[in-house]
Amino acid sequence: MNIAIVTDSTCDWSPEEYEQNNVVMVPLKIQVGEQTLLDQLELPSEEFYDRMLAASEIPMTSQPSPGDFVAVYERLAGEGFDAVVSLHLAPVLSGTLASAEMAAKNVDIPVAAIDSKNATSSLGLLVEKACRMRDGGAEFSAIVSALEAATEKTHLYLAPESTDNLVKGGRITEEQAQGAAMLNIKLVFALDETGRLVNLDKVKGSKGIIKRFVEAAVAHAEEYGPLRLRFMHARNGGEVEKLIDALEAEGIEFEVAGIDSCGATVATHAGIGVIGMAVSPANG
Repeated sequence: MNIAIVTDSTCDWSPEEYEQNNVVMVPLKIQVGEQTLLDQLELPSEEFYDRMLAASEIPMTSQPSPGDFVAVYERLAGEGFDAVVSLHLAPVLSGTLASAEMAAKNVDIPVAAIDSKNATSSLGLLVEKACRMRDGGAEFSAIVSALEAATEKTHLYLAPESTDNLVKGGRITEEQAQGAAMLNIKLVFALDETGRLVNLDKVKGSKGIIKRFVEAAVAHAEEYGPLRLRFMHARNGGEVEKLIDALEAEGIEFEVAGIDSCGATVATHAGIGVIGMAVSPANG
């Protein structure tokens, strides 16, 4: 069975990684000022950061339309694919999955539109898993079942460097931001079981962020064994390298699946300097 893998631009893979893994990416749309551009295709992450810094208001994102997905699915059917696994960011963050589900009902080949319950690098880990199963000859139904189970064991942690965008987005008040800055307090967030961004902890400085991420990885290693990790950041690769060094020093058994430039959906709220760690079992 010839199975296609589709995801959306919040996966945050590089163009080369999509091509190497034969994954089709459907872009979200980003409104910056008066312009609406296709995420990653017309507005790569690095250019988005520059525009975000220059903008007076937080850029807005919107999901692809059902018609965008129909066009992709029909093209894949025309190319000889028998079925499509379409894996997308959590619906609590975007209506992208709803568009994919609607499109799936209007094409002639089976399409499984799957709620990853994740976003950015943790979505990327799930797309990786889909690719490994496809390349290993797994059946369509087996891939779908395995991915639905894997969403429960795939996690994302992230920590903004600055609270500026959190204030602009109404997630915290200006007074809270000023108090945190005076005390060098950093906020650590995670995605909950539905994919919603929740405040996990408050820590002291950048070292506190790394320590908290390592604690989270240790807890998952105790539960799952060896880990597969992807990291993301917005112009803060140095901190990611420090985090990897700290994880190695802790003696955790893990493999690095990739380091991603954080895309617009998360960077809009977390801002420049955010770092993140996505976790899944290496053998699950």
